Amino acid sequence: MERRSFSRRTLIAGATAGSPGLAASWVPMAAAFAQPASQTTPQLPAPDLANLYELMDWISRENKPNLSFLDPKWKALEDWKRVARPVFRRHLCYDPKPATLPAELVGREEREGFTIETVKIRGAAYDIPARVLVPAGRKGRVPGIVALHCHSGRYVWGHEKILSHPQEHPALTEFRNRAYGRPYAELLARKGYVVVVIDAFYFGERRLRAELIDAATAPSDVQESLRALAGTKPNTSEWFQAVNVACHNYEHLTAKTIFTAGATWPGMLVWDDMRSVDYLCSRPEVDSARLGCLGLSIGGLRAAYLVAADARIRTACVTGWMTELGEQLRNHLRTHTWMMHIPGLYPSLDLPDAAAMMAPGALLVQQCSRDQLYPLSAMRGAAEKLRKIYAKAGVPERFRGTFYDLPHSFRPEMQEEAFAWFEKWI
Repeated sequence: MERRSFSRRTLIAGATAGSPGLAASWVPMAAAFAQPASQTTPQLPAPDLANLYELMDWISRENKPNLSFLDPKWKALEDWKRVARPVFRRHLCYDPKPATLPAELVGREEREGFTIETVKIRGAAYDIPARVLVPAGRKGRVPGIVALHCHSGRYVWGHEKILSHPQEHPALTEFRNRAYGRPYAELLARKGYVVVVIDAFYFGERRLRAELIDAATAPSDVQESLRALAGTKPNTSEWFQAVNVACHNYEHLTAKTIFTAGATWPGMLVWDDMRSVDYLCSRPEVDSARLGCLGLSIGGLRAAYLVAADARIRTACVTGWMTELGEQLRNHLRTHTWMMHIPGLYPSLDLPDAAAMMAPGALLVQQCSRDQLYPLSAMRGAAEKLRKIYAKAGVPERFRGTFYDLPHSFRPEMQEEAFAWFEKWI
């Protein structure tokens, strides 16, 4: 598969048709793994909010981000970051006092080339379930990587999306093969990195236990999915699908509850991911000066948010989640999760501005030209903004934006580029 480096030429190049997309799913978010783009530029559909869109567009234009490093008033990168990072952190609205490290070791499994430790990382009022991959044959301290799993409308699985399990269900294997092609966290471990993969809030061990909810007392708009779940046999393909539908239907209520409680969903995700960094730094095998992160989809967004919040990350790869947020308003918010929203941040920082706090650390942004979650022009615009920021910071070689002629995914050829990026810069 051809990889194209981001340049002025690719800024004006259109998407091209290529290999067939991944299988479609019943959850809108997962549809991004399926739908190919047209070879021609389609006419814009009507705005999703019809007559209300003009007001939303006006609001976004009035709120153009005013804290970009590209503003001429900013001369020094570190001066800008000293102002911008606290602004980002405040808008996350989540900074509880953590419990004391280290984590509790739950189990250990030997694999070819590495060991998997199942641990519970101490959070605040909760533990964070994690798998830690420790390479065999290491000499001295080695780099540590936070690997961030995707959303994809599959809430039953967390770390399992990027780490295989013995005797795993064929539905999991099939999904991973479509989205990733392979359990890439294992390859990173075999390359000599200590890798930590947590179950993000609302996934895997931390998902909503929808099967425990009584449909009779549930909100009317979720009762049908709960009844369907109650009628399926656990740990079957039908059960996985029913759980995922129910959890999807509860996202809006979960988000409302988080906001009302005084936090944000991204704040919770970022705090837990920062706690993963704390844990890596506590490991005797890890060189805490050589840390990285990467992820696909919501994992890519988590990577972008993590480097905005945490100065300890030296190298990062954001895959399948980079855009100019204002361009999402017309037709491209409909399939996105509530997990992305940081209320009130946009007047200060657009997404590429936030991710640029990675500089002078090395940032790779990978995007898929047939990804239906974002306008292609907005993906290109975000990458171009990052290119300009890194150029102004005096480290243009430490940013790369590439496009792949694929639907939303993190395929092996993309992973190989990411691995080479880490090998060069971490």
